[in-house]
Order: sequence, then C-alpha cells, then structure tokens
Amino acid sequence: MIDYNTEFTKGVLFVRLFGVLNRFNKEDIEDDIFEIIKEGGIRYLVFNTENLEIEEDTDLFLNCDILLKENDGKMLLCGNNNEIYADSFECTQDELSALKLLSVC
Repeated sequence: MIDYNTEFTKGVLFVRLFGVLNRFNKEDIEDDIFEIIKEGGIRYLVFNTENLEIEEDTDLFLNCDILLKENDGKMLLCGNNNEIYADSFECTQDELSALKLLSVC
C-alpha cells in the first residue's frame, strides 16, 4: 500500500511518498501527479522518498522526469532512500536542499 501528499511551495510541487512502491500501485500515483503537472503547468517537482520503501524498480520517476522535461522543468528526489536512483536522477538530502538547488527560495 502506498499513500502520498502534495504541497506546492515557492514554485515547486513536493510529493511526499509513504508506504511501499511497486509496479502495481505506481499507476495510481502517476495518473494523479501527471494530471497536476499538466493542469497546473508545473515545471519543478521534488519527490520526498524519506518514508518510502521501494519493493521493486518502477518507471514512476522516469515518466515524471520525461513529462517535466517536456515543460522545460526539472525533477529531484530527496530523502535517504535514493541510492537506487542516484545514477539516473539528481538527488538531494532533504526538501530544503532541493529548494536551494532549484534556486527558487
């Protein structure tokens, strides 16, 4: 089971993920996040994976990154759970570091 909450702050959409991420439940989150990105014209997205257990590799982060790049945007991952994705995506330790990196604070 996976849950999430979103917050839009200083031009950045934060998505905080809780629970277990797998290929079966990622589609529900992806559909919701894609809708927010498209309708809101979101260009900056930070996934907080601090409270996330990654059961198996999914394409959730890759698909969001592709969509954001189409909007000339950028996606970051933050939290202590990013070693799996460090080669593919830019990662920071926490949300404040992500804001600083995106230079929007």
